[in-house]
Amino acid sequence: MKIGNKITLFYTAITVGIIMLVVVVFYFVSANYITRLYYSYLTEKAYATAAKHWEKDEVDTDSYARIQQHYEETLPVATEILLNADSIADTHTTLERYLSEKEIKELYNGEVINFSHDFKVGTAVYYPDNEGNFIILVISNNQYGSEIQKRIGGLLLILLLIGIILIYLVGKLYAIRMVDRIDAAYQSEKSFIGSASHELNNPLTAIQGECEISLLKERTPEEYQAALERIAAETKRIITLMKHLLFLSHGDKEIVKNARENIPLADFLMRFVDGRIGFCTDNFAYTFQANPYLLKIAISNLLNNACKYSKDTPVEMRLNGAILEITDQGIGIPAEEIKRIYQPFYRASNTREYAGHGIGLSLSMRILTTYGAKVDIISEEEKGTTVRIEFP
Repeated sequence: MKIGNKITLFYTAITVGIIMLVVVVFYFVSANYITRLYYSYLTEKAYATAAKHWEKDEVDTDSYARIQQHYEETLPVATEILLNADSIADTHTTLERYLSEKEIKELYNGEVINFSHDFKVGTAVYYPDNEGNFIILVISNNQYGSEIQKRIGGLLLILLLIGIILIYLVGKLYAIRMVDRIDAAYQSEKSFIGSASHELNNPLTAIQGECEISLLKERTPEEYQAALERIAAETKRIITLMKHLLFLSHGDKEIVKNARENIPLADFLMRFVDGRIGFCTDNFAYTFQANPYLLKIAISNLLNNACKYSKDTPVEMRLNGAILEITDQGIGIPAEEIKRIYQPFYRASNTREYAGHGIGLSLSMRILTTYGAKVDIISEEEKGTTVRIEFP
């Protein structure tokens, strides 16, 4: 089974299990409430029946009329059984059909007893009166309560089925996205490691080769010096590459924690101006909070790329408000490759003759986006490239 399906089923099983538990608890709580409510109606009916039969001689005509009205307003469809509690033997025989011995004893002690019998529910009350002691049983079929319980049960079942389907579909979508992200991250990591190994292997191979050639025979001091210079250049290349790799491995929080200060952006950009790089702005007041060293790395990489890929043509920096545009007239980037050039070690197909590792742009992107800037690249092959940076 694919990992996406496993995640979906696991997520669905846990969620459905929790929902089912809630549904079952809700159903039994509501069913219990409906039953207790109906028992309260039966109890009210029992006392209304007792008052109708034995309170006539104790109240006036108006009060008795109200008693009769109350009786008629209580449950209309119910079986009433009136027993003389003082006739113990006959009454006990009748009560045994509905109540246990313990319940009969509690009834005689004045407690209201709720019971069920032949799919019906009932209430028994003990009613002492000046004419004697009586027991009233009111038995009824809880038709409305049962119907309500069935409807609630059916509705909950339908909602549960709909919920299972929706949970599965959402879980499937979530799992697919998560697995795709994991796969993309894995492929990116795999590509990153492979590219890093390749880039590190090149200068190490060059160093090893220089050493082996130098040791083959005696050399003149000038030849040894030239070999050492080549080794030093390759070593510097490795150190620079390692610094960039270490920086890319840092989390964004680690980058942001580095010393930050308010940087007047126009003044900061002026330091990059030289014979090929021009600068113009309409905003000398804008300041940007960042680490000056990291911001210098980000801008330098972008300008170095612009100069490298545009040969001898000028490179322009324009700061409009909080938007910086770096424009060159170089080889440009193939349209289908623009989205991929942000990846570490990726180099466009038309840059093979130019030296580089493919890290500078991804490093600049990482720094700038961590500080809240938005970076867009607009490029057309053989016409040039514009890097648009929108600072926060």
